[in-house]
Amino acid sequence: MRTRPWGLRTGSRPLKTYLAAVLAWTVSAVVVFLPLGGPGVQPARAASGVEVDGPNRFDPATGQDGAPGRVTVSQVNDLRNQVVHVSWSGLTPTVDFMNEPVQVISPFAGGVYYAIRIYQCKGEKPQITDCYGSTLYGGEPGKGFLQDTPAAGTSPEFPSNMVIAATRPDGTGEADIELWTATQSQGLGCDNTHKCSLVIEPNYGGDTMGASSYPDFAINCDDHSADIDFNFDTASDASFRLRPVDTTYMTGEACAWKRHVTVPLDFAPTPDACTAGDADFSAIGLEMADRAMQQWRTGSCLNSEPLRVQYSVGNGEPQARASFLRRSGADVALTSVPDTEPPTRPYAYAPLANSAVSVVFVIDDGATHRQVRRVRLNQRLLAKMLTQTYRQYNADDTDTVRGNPLCVFDDEEFRKLNAEVAPDVTWPGCGNVANSAPIVVGGTTDLVHRLTEWIAADPDAAQFLHGAADPWGTHVNTEFLPPGFAGYPVDSFQPLDYSGQNNHKQYEWNPVLGGLGQVLRMVLENRLSCQLPYVDDTGQHPKCFTMPPGSRALFAVMDSGDAQAMNLTEAELPNGAGAFTTPTLTSMQAAAKDMPFDGATGTQRLPYEDDDSAYAKDPKAYPLTMVQYAMLPTEGLGPAKAAAISRFVRTVTDPLQGQVYGRAPGQLALGYADLTKSQVAQAKAAADHVAAQDGTPPGKAPDAVDGGEGGGPGSDTGGSGAGPGTGGSNVSYGDGDGGGTGTGGTGGTGGTGATAGSSPTAQDAAATGRPGGSPSPGLAAAPVGQVAADRAGTARLLLPVILATGAVLLVGGPAALFLGGTPAGANLRRGAGRFWSRLIRRG
Repeated sequence: MRTRPWGLRTGSRPLKTYLAAVLAWTVSAVVVFLPLGGPGVQPARAASGVEVDGPNRFDPATGQDGAPGRVTVSQVNDLRNQVVHVSWSGLTPTVDFMNEPVQVISPFAGGVYYAIRIYQCKGEKPQITDCYGSTLYGGEPGKGFLQDTPAAGTSPEFPSNMVIAATRPDGTGEADIELWTATQSQGLGCDNTHKCSLVIEPNYGGDTMGASSYPDFAINCDDHSADIDFNFDTASDASFRLRPVDTTYMTGEACAWKRHVTVPLDFAPTPDACTAGDADFSAIGLEMADRAMQQWRTGSCLNSEPLRVQYSVGNGEPQARASFLRRSGADVALTSVPDTEPPTRPYAYAPLANSAVSVVFVIDDGATHRQVRRVRLNQRLLAKMLTQTYRQYNADDTDTVRGNPLCVFDDEEFRKLNAEVAPDVTWPGCGNVANSAPIVVGGTTDLVHRLTEWIAADPDAAQFLHGAADPWGTHVNTEFLPPGFAGYPVDSFQPLDYSGQNNHKQYEWNPVLGGLGQVLRMVLENRLSCQLPYVDDTGQHPKCFTMPPGSRALFAVMDSGDAQAMNLTEAELPNGAGAFTTPTLTSMQAAAKDMPFDGATGTQRLPYEDDDSAYAKDPKAYPLTMVQYAMLPTEGLGPAKAAAISRFVRTVTDPLQGQVYGRAPGQLALGYADLTKSQVAQAKAAADHVAAQDGTPPGKAPDAVDGGEGGGPGSDTGGSGAGPGTGGSNVSYGDGDGGGTGTGGTGGTGGTGATAGSSPTAQDAAATGRPGGSPSPGLAAAPVGQVAADRAGTARLLLPVILATGAVLLVGGPAALFLGGTPAGANLRRGAGRFWSRLIRRG
């Protein structure tokens, strides 16, 4: 890719020093006075965690308890179906029978002692029968441990979300647990009116079998003689399945439960919490938007003037667009890819939010068994994974993949690409399991189209897909060569190879038909989408096994909303500038600003094919960022429905309401990025047109945003934080981007520095070390949005003071040259020099 040369740093040192002084004084004045100018964007109520006293530390050498440990839960309020992080300190280390540390553990494992279980439970003061996945979940509370396993089993609805984890030698440990709302588990029934809790339970042993009181039966948790006796082993999780002699009771968990700690949880309202009533309008499509839509719908229906929106994801975006255009579907269609045919009805595109395609992975180091946290993939590697190019089976000699690596971990390209970011990782082994076949959604979807469009735009991947081997000799599966396969982009994934030993290629990869929700569920349960190539005693091909913690290796393609709500690790992907990024708030915002406006369709997308675009020069941008649109009918609606749609769009795209980050009803969900200024303006204009029912067709750039912002309507090329531009003003409010053609003179310094409004400073400060920028805001979520157009209040009174002060400072700027001999002055000079160089280059 071509990059912009830095050029010579020209300009005189006195002028640079003068400029630095003026900048310093001016910025100081703004910093002093601006906060007094009114409320602006109000902080969202941050989702908060809690730290509590944990179980006492147990000393196996003496059999005595020590001081209590500490337990921290990352979030306990405004909860939804999501993952929270639990960590602890000061607890007893998990060891094996040789007293060696253990890093990972499976449920009911033997030979491993002093593990931690974490449950989601009904109520704020749960009993063992209230905790999903416990040995007695669903039993009779009054019987305690003196009862059999309930007939329905310990996890009657889903495989248990219980987590078992090890404590390190230093007494610390951590684990993630998925929390379920009443939608996922009616048995738990957790919602904003039914309290639930987390239970952290250590198993330090104790005589749960009545071994010391035989032939009588008595539980004695102070007797640790059977903790590690290679018989009962009551300090192991395996003992939870034992029954005392001459009884049918499930008492194995009794002493562990005695030490449990409870952390109450508060769940956010969902649309189910709204009062019943007829929907004001209906919407369909774009499963990627589901998490955002659920929060927006809840906020709308709980408003003082309720607005009820019926929403379903439907059967795919192409189908949603088609039914909308036939006037036979919902009132509004949600999409990311525009319809390119001549419109059969007038409508307008309203941007709702920015999100992204995520390639997630769950990989455990083959040596340490700890989860790998960084992986890089490129377009050609993804093309290999999505075209059944790896052999997968040791003895496979099928012609379609002859000579290729067994799996991605055996691919020299993968190893070279990850040598820097994961230098000490022992990658999982290959052979006899399709761990390179990613879990992907079946059916047609915009997500697949955008992913394959990005792959096809890469020259290396494109040549590979047309038959050219990579530098290490790996070739595409010949079933995916033209003319048998039309090539990328596609709207859906289809396995094409049915060959191989025992015809295993037809079983190795099965796009799932249950939508993105099923993709997510399989990832959370560590299940590949393959089937085994042999039949079982029922004559069926069994599903591939669930991978145990410590030995996992899977990839999946999903949306950033699901990925980040579940705290899944996301692969780093290369953008147009050659930098690797993940879908963070920063990288999605950067990409959104790089998107030119297509006047033919009225939408935006990243121009993968344009090496001279702002995107091609922006190292911050995430390459699979997508804009989520609502197709709004501008003709044919009654006044009430038109007004309802218009009000909903205005609310969810308002920088002070639906574009404020948070988990509360009405806010922008985790995993999404707020709209740029031009996108907000386009949404407002579309809302106006649907309210007026004026017959406006798609593709017309709204007057309100013509010439406003690089990459927005009125600009064919657009500007970015890294590129030049003209238009607007020298101050960037909200987006920090210049560019575009507009009134008000030349200027626009790009978005490389701090800007007012939507600068992601708060998120950057709370970043968790994810590569590629700040994460989409989570526990310490703060509003980003745009600066209010009118900062009312005392700001109006302060304006003359600010202007006067600015004039004095500008006139007195030369007096600040005394800073030239100080470190502060030197820093200012350097900053001014960089700014001056930008001006020279742009001139």
